[in-house]
Amino acid sequence: MKKFKLIGFDLDGTLVNSLPDLALSLNSAFAEVGLPQAPEELVLTWIGNGADVLFAKGLAWTGKSETFSEEEIQHLKKRFGHFYGENVCTISKLYPNVKDTLEALHAQGYLLAVVTNKPTKHVQPVLKAFGLEHLFVEALGGQSLPAIKPHPAPLYYLCGKFGLYPNEILFVGDSKNDILAAQQAGCASVGLTYGYNYNIPIEESNPDYVCQDFGEILNIVK
Repeated sequence: MKKFKLIGFDLDGTLVNSLPDLALSLNSAFAEVGLPQAPEELVLTWIGNGADVLFAKGLAWTGKSETFSEEEIQHLKKRFGHFYGENVCTISKLYPNVKDTLEALHAQGYLLAVVTNKPTKHVQPVLKAFGLEHLFVEALGGQSLPAIKPHPAPLYYLCGKFGLYPNEILFVGDSKNDILAAQQAGCASVGLTYGYNYNIPIEESNPDYVCQDFGEILNIVK
């Protein structure tokens, strides 16, 4: 019998390196109003808590947020969303061994799900762009439920929908929010050493497993 029945995955920084497109979209919006361009390595540290937080941290970094009215800030945020809708997969790439590993897990009968804080409307377009949408039984985004990671609600939702106990779910992510959500839900977790974790080693979040390569997940579930 399989130890796990469902394997959940974060999206940005876990399956997809979306940093280039996020930086491109944010900087495109900033350029329209004469704000400075943020380097990718800095944008990386703002990822993980959803688009609103990324935008807020970026705007704060410019040091010019007080020069805009609340209405202008909301418009700028909408422009960021517009550009990201256009560039959701312009430069983004899957991390090594992601597609082959997901296909192998799917073929072995595991239920696969995406749980991301990314805006819900962008989740399916990303999965479709990389030909992954057919592999997942569920894809939850930032607006799918009342709470997002690190809250355990998305993992509880998966338990309820598929009739599973928390210990039958393995959750894979690259940031402390992923590991915290799994721990609070009572699920086992895999921490990936690449991705976006605010420049903090994922080991410090104490995941059950640590992987440098996505393909190592196949060894964990054996």
